[in-house]
Amino acid sequence: MKIEKKAFSAILLCCAVLVAGPFGDVRAQADPSVKNAKAGPESPAGDALRRAPLLGADTVWADGPHKLIEGWQDKGLGDELAEGLKAAGISSLRMNFAGLYSPRGAEASDRVKAENKMSNQFPWFPIDDYLGWVASHDFTTVIGVNVEEGPDVASDIVRKVIDRGIKSKLVAVELSNEPWLNHRPWLPEEYAARAADVIERLTPFGVRFALPLTVGKDNNTPTRLSDNEWSARMLRALDGRVKLRARPDVLGVLHLYGRGVRGGTIKQFDDLVRPFAPSMQYLVTEFNIRLGLEGNPHLTNKYAMEFARKLAEVMAQPEVEAMYVHAVPYHSVVYWSNGKPDKKNRATVVGQRDARLTAEQLTRGWHVTPAGRVYKLYSELAWNGELLDFKGGDKQSYWAVRSSGGKLITTLLNDSNKETRKRVAFSGREMTLTAPARSIVCFDRNGLEVARLSLPY
Repeated sequence: MKIEKKAFSAILLCCAVLVAGPFGDVRAQADPSVKNAKAGPESPAGDALRRAPLLGADTVWADGPHKLIEGWQDKGLGDELAEGLKAAGISSLRMNFAGLYSPRGAEASDRVKAENKMSNQFPWFPIDDYLGWVASHDFTTVIGVNVEEGPDVASDIVRKVIDRGIKSKLVAVELSNEPWLNHRPWLPEEYAARAADVIERLTPFGVRFALPLTVGKDNNTPTRLSDNEWSARMLRALDGRVKLRARPDVLGVLHLYGRGVRGGTIKQFDDLVRPFAPSMQYLVTEFNIRLGLEGNPHLTNKYAMEFARKLAEVMAQPEVEAMYVHAVPYHSVVYWSNGKPDKKNRATVVGQRDARLTAEQLTRGWHVTPAGRVYKLYSELAWNGELLDFKGGDKQSYWAVRSSGGKLITTLLNDSNKETRKRVAFSGREMTLTAPARSIVCFDRNGLEVARLSLPY
């Protein structure tokens, strides 16, 4: 497996996020949209602010075992995959070619890998396999093309999407993956020119585009440019062709890891992006609260509660439209086990095994981690609707959403070691909400509990 290379890229990116410009450590950032919890009554705003972000997962398909490729190609395995993802609350997948794959065949893929100095080994598959799986199941998708392959290849992909009748499932066309970390290396003006070619060709199709962004003062990327300089030069060059201010169809792509998974991080991207695109929305197409998952912390409730707190804080930011956790099938919310006995048993966690996994948790198939239980609660109930209000604290957070059917759900997250009570007010009616230690509790408009996720540690 080549996860180590991905983890290294994540480390570089996280460092770039954390030392950005004059902002310093993101842990110290004050975010006006995230208010501290108070003891007295609190009232959500009367009108909905915006739709809460959808929750999806990034995919790692180029490293074995190739459970995703197998699922896209085999109906039975594909149905199992879909059920496993839904069990973790995943409603969307990010499938990025990542300088590894070309839809034009195995030889073309080898050329792309050689260009990008990548060594991952995987069985080549037609992109139709993936699109067919998406068409057969209830998922949306971000598809990331290689801008170096040019607009013809990208156009072919979009035509396939349209021909299958799943254009409504295409969240955006992502324009490569972390180009500032590419060992070509990509200079920002060259990347911008290639991205502009794709945008101009695909604009008549009415699709949206996802533009990779990074922030930070470090200059340890292959270009030896700081992340801030790389992105500013790229945005300036692209704006000369595409006029970003007038393009609501161009979204920004953020990758957040470790301490970068905070609400204040979004302001750092805003400060970089707003001079070019004042109203740009963001897709977080990769995130995780650790730089890596050595030791498999995601198998613990403690990790899940931290995951829940940090995820909620980023989801509350109005610029964030969707979040894709990194990465199925290897990280965080779900894993796969081959169900074989004794030493032949393998699971897609770090090290392919973990002594904490019980016999039941190692049966053949897909399994949900504690963080996956958080994802499911958030996706299906706690963050499913129009966000009305959010108040965050260090160990406790509170928010309210209104579903499409008008159902009001208030959620109280308590990551302390004792029970907490909070008085809130809706339309003049005060309610007292109670959450036990290490729990996330959802309430209806009358203050009655409708769901509880306990994560003791």
